[in-house]
Amino acid sequence: MIYLILFPIMLILMLLAFVVVIHLSFKAPRLTNDVLPIDYDMRAETHSVIGKQGTTLSVWWIVAEQPSETTVVILHGWGANKSLMLPLAKPFQQAGYNVLLMDAHNHGDSEKRGVSTMPKFAEDLTSAVNWLNQTYPNACQKTIVLGHSVGAAAALLATAKGLKTDLVISLASFVHPKLMMQRSLQKVKAVPGLIWLISNYVQWVIGHKFDVIAPITSIKNIHQPTLLVHGTEDSVIPLSDFHILCSETQTDNVQCLEIPDADHDSIDKIEAHFSELDAFIKTHLESFK
Repeated sequence: MIYLILFPIMLILMLLAFVVVIHLSFKAPRLTNDVLPIDYDMRAETHSVIGKQGTTLSVWWIVAEQPSETTVVILHGWGANKSLMLPLAKPFQQAGYNVLLMDAHNHGDSEKRGVSTMPKFAEDLTSAVNWLNQTYPNACQKTIVLGHSVGAAAALLATAKGLKTDLVISLASFVHPKLMMQRSLQKVKAVPGLIWLISNYVQWVIGHKFDVIAPITSIKNIHQPTLLVHGTEDSVIPLSDFHILCSETQTDNVQCLEIPDADHDSIDKIEAHFSELDAFIKTHLESFK
């Protein structure tokens, strides 16, 4: 009789432990913005943007060195923040673009909002772009969104869902959440069905099927000029993901750029190839005239 009583209790405790472990495993670390725009000789205004559910996002508004009607909105990756993207913001400003740097919810100086997910990153990006259009309409006659890693996947997703932007630059995006899950759960692949169970639970938590929000799905629904960028030495998102994105996207609006010797977080090496990013932007902005 005692076993009949203890069994359901133990089962409930095991399920609770399972849920807690998954949430802790996928919790994004919060890093403080220890570096400021002034450290890069850039003057910035700090603003609070109202995002989904009324929670606020922290952004830095940096105007170009000369008056400009083009703004680049930059979104960081998982567990990062806007200060880590400053090395890339500087050359954009010097090249004549306004820059809006943002912290996603649960990151940097932005407020907490439940569990961080890639679709929520996309919602945050949309909130920031909408705020930009309302607050500085003359400075964003042309808008470019640039995302890194999860931020890149979010930029593709938001654009595919109708985000008001003219160009998209994706840095080190993964190709499909399912592949990401399989790679991160290699240690438990010996347990039959566990990866399937975790993957389905995660899809339930985020409220989206992986196939629907996958970058490989998003990019096929994007009509704006899009530049996919990836480091050849990326140790987090393998170069094979990039090759799949490029090879399976048979549209003229998508261009691909490999950065030699760049790892996943090698923003400095991407900065060294800024001229190629700038050329992509200027070529397409000219075509809009």
